Amino acid sequence: MVLYTHIFANVLSFIGVAAFAASGAMAGVAKKADLLGVIILAATTATGGGVLRDILLGFIPPKVFLEPTYFFMAVAVALVLFSFAYFYYDEYLKKEGFIDKANNIFDALGLGIFVALGTQTAIDSGYSENMFLSVMIGTLTGVGGGFLRDIMILRVPVILRKHFYATAALLGSMVFYLMHLLSIKYSYSLTISALVTFLLRMFATRFHWNLPKIYL
Repeated sequence: MVLYTHIFANVLSFIGVAAFAASGAMAGVAKKADLLGVIILAATTATGGGVLRDILLGFIPPKVFLEPTYFFMAVAVALVLFSFAYFYYDEYLKKEGFIDKANNIFDALGLGIFVALGTQTAIDSGYSENMFLSVMIGTLTGVGGGFLRDIMILRVPVILRKHFYATAALLGSMVFYLMHLLSIKYSYSLTISALVTFLLRMFATRFHWNLPKIYL
């Protein structure tokens, strides 16, 4: 059972990394970054939240530098997307609307997965009785990479302005923590928490949910 749970978490991690890397690479292509720029944006989006999480939890150096599998996976995703955009640029432009929708889906999928995994990491690190810290770490793990990506491309971070983003991450993390308190099976908690975050992002995009803003 422990082995199954470990495999399940790893599979979700790989999916999350691929999804966030695709989101970062697409953002780089849209901003006309060169090959290295696209790779950096993909890797930052995919691993940035985990790096911030590890620093706050005292894991120095962060795990991605000790086990760079996720980093190289992000690079591979970036190379594939960059190659497609480079060699089939006209086709890429024609599908810009579809690509933007795909980018949003990938970003929401990565967000949901890493929010759940980040919350679990905080719990496993000895903070199972500290809901505030666990939820904040889970939320930061989910939004951190995208926050860094947006700063690098000189865009107001999505979490500050768009479609219920950080709020969805916060609620998804809270769902995971509450399921942990209820001793619900780990794989179920991961799946349900990630799904809650993902669906909130999708519904927010579809129905234009936003927190109140002040328009000058």
